Amino acid sequence: MKVKIAWFGKHFGEEPIISGTNGSGTIFFSGCNLHCQFCQNWQISQDWLGNDYTIEELADMMIKLQGDNACNINLVTPTIWIDQIKEAILIAKAKGLIIPIVYNTNAYDDINKLKTLDGLIDIYLPDLKYSDNIIAEKYSKIKNYKEVATECILEMINQQPRNIINDGMLQQGVIVRHLILPNNIQNTKDCISIAHSLSSNIIFSLMTQYNPLYQANDILELNRPINLNEYNDVMTYLADFDFAETFYQPFAANAKDNFNPDFTKESPFSF
Repeated sequence: MKVKIAWFGKHFGEEPIISGTNGSGTIFFSGCNLHCQFCQNWQISQDWLGNDYTIEELADMMIKLQGDNACNINLVTPTIWIDQIKEAILIAKAKGLIIPIVYNTNAYDDINKLKTLDGLIDIYLPDLKYSDNIIAEKYSKIKNYKEVATECILEMINQQPRNIINDGMLQQGVIVRHLILPNNIQNTKDCISIAHSLSSNIIFSLMTQYNPLYQANDILELNRPINLNEYNDVMTYLADFDFAETFYQPFAANAKDNFNPDFTKESPFSF
């Protein structure tokens, strides 16, 4: 049984409590169960760029990243590979893996498989993309996103109900992320409300890095970055919520090339 991986290495572009100063030991898996028309990682999620590795090789990647002093093991877009990942984690732990494991997901997971990860995942990092299933189907070609994502995030909170931070680094807990889409500000506000209703103890991370990539340039309402009025509107709304902690990117984040990786290069990140 094999798994397809596009890139692995130390990544410094996550939230400060994930990346730290040493970088997050990140593994980008190929393929995705969503088909987001604006995906910044479309080369790997939709075109399946990457190479096949055995489960033992995946476990060895984790051990290597730990040896390179990565802060954690960050599994990006893991959903369709969950069976292989679970087996690799067990092998890696038997080989001495002790740093936290991050499950970095779009939240459209199989709830039953997610439950089998209890005790193996230290940090859950789910997106909450949509509050409206009509928008979800339009932009990501998926039905019932809201119900599935909220159920899965609740399961993640159940597995990791406390945020444990040592020396500025998250060791256990849940961070819910949301990417602001242009012309969809009500969706963002509703996602903030939904996230808070699930638990005020979660950490919330608001991303402003959207740029029209993949097929987004062909969608009228998505063919530009967010504007300053949209940003200010969302930030004003967010200020009324008392999450355990809140992260947000500056308005200028959407101008940075760091958030638009090119996976055809040896390293898609430049910092």
